[in-house]
Amino acid sequence: MYEFIRGPMAWTCFSILILGMIFQVVRFFLLTKKIQPVRLATPPRYIKKKFELSRESLPSLAAKLRVSVVGVNPLMTLVTIVFHVSIIVLPLFLMEHNILLDVLWGINFCPCSFPESIADFLTGVILACILFFLFRRIFVSRVRSISTFYDYFIILLTATPFVTGFLAIHGFFDYRTLIIIHLISVNLIMVFLPFAKFVHSIFFFLNRFFIRSEYSLSTGSRNW
Repeated sequence: MYEFIRGPMAWTCFSILILGMIFQVVRFFLLTKKIQPVRLATPPRYIKKKFELSRESLPSLAAKLRVSVVGVNPLMTLVTIVFHVSIIVLPLFLMEHNILLDVLWGINFCPCSFPESIADFLTGVILACILFFLFRRIFVSRVRSISTFYDYFIILLTATPFVTGFLAIHGFFDYRTLIIIHLISVNLIMVFLPFAKFVHSIFFFLNRFFIRSEYSLSTGSRNW
């Protein structure tokens, strides 16, 4: 069973992940329209560069921040940023993962791998963030009212690889059983990522760099 999960099943799920991401990117460009440039003989004086900061523009920027998620819920913003950075960094630079990558595909990040203490710390940070998201859904009434079983399942699925990985590395319970659960949960995440709520991992960048809005990280060239 272990060989099937880490072999054919993992490759199948990885293929679904790649094909699903390609599908979502293509779908994004089909659902959006390119903005036709407007040529003006004399640009109005109020038009300024997107990222130009001046004394006049700072109050406007502050006002936008106050009504954005950063201003309305700074704690949620901080936890979300820490969580997403950690779940990307930890799997990439975990020693056990890098050894496996080296054995399977000859990809060697081992010199940059985290020591066990840092890996444990990041795991604790990730699980603390997940508990924050879970308790927010349970105890904040406006969030609880729109939460479904699906939302709790996504939280549980996200936590499973980190919990099982931590327990397996530190010798809790049966190692092989924990690794099997660990691999199955990772495979499920790869399958769900292009289609479930996880898809925001790619739509975040597409929206910020291609869609023209107040939250764009560029000038934006498309509209929904």
